[in-house]
Amino acid sequence: MSDNEETTHSATRKRLLQAALQAFGSRDYDGVSTREIVEGAEANISAISYHFGGKRGLYLATVDFLAEKLQSGMNDQLEQIRQTAEETPPDRSATLICDFLLHFLEHILLGEMGKHAPGIIFREQNQPTEAFDILYEKLLAPMHHTLALLVARYRGQQASDPASIIMAHALIGQTVIFRIGRTTLLRRLNLSAYSTANIETLKNQLRCNYLALLNSPPDSTETDIRHHAE
Repeated sequence: MSDNEETTHSATRKRLLQAALQAFGSRDYDGVSTREIVEGAEANISAISYHFGGKRGLYLATVDFLAEKLQSGMNDQLEQIRQTAEETPPDRSATLICDFLLHFLEHILLGEMGKHAPGIIFREQNQPTEAFDILYEKLLAPMHHTLALLVARYRGQQASDPASIIMAHALIGQTVIFRIGRTTLLRRLNLSAYSTANIETLKNQLRCNYLALLNSPPDSTETDIRHHAE
């Protein structure tokens, strides 16, 4: 294959992934046709079989593409946190948690991938397929694990402690609700889209929420969680 042919094939593959991301991000798997994807990608129908082996292969490759793009926007930050977590002072851990999650908020509210990611991610959460394994390994688990490290550091726990893991999950949930529940909030605010001022208000509220969660006292619930986990 010549360099020009390889470049053409690579460009076609990328267009197919982008068109598939838009389609699968707005409708479930069965509701998406390969015809609409190739039309959106300005490609031949045979290109799907050539590059991905079929519709299922294209869906899995699309989820992988999505996970890679979302993870790339957080990778440097996650890696730096992981490398220094054990030496990070507790107060600094709280700051890192807030900064990371607020950066994530911007990513899912304003980033290009954030337009289509929720449809795929939350569908896989509700009805997991083999695509969920891709999302979990490449995106969800690294973020979850890193937050649990910081939570544990701040609260004097172990990152593997179920209480640390559940709090990390709660912190993420505080963030993603403003994306998955965006339509409801915009309707309540009589807006069509978040403004810069709205996003700053969300950030201020979320920072308060994060710190309230992090500073909530350990109670019998955490003890019960550890007991049942053992």
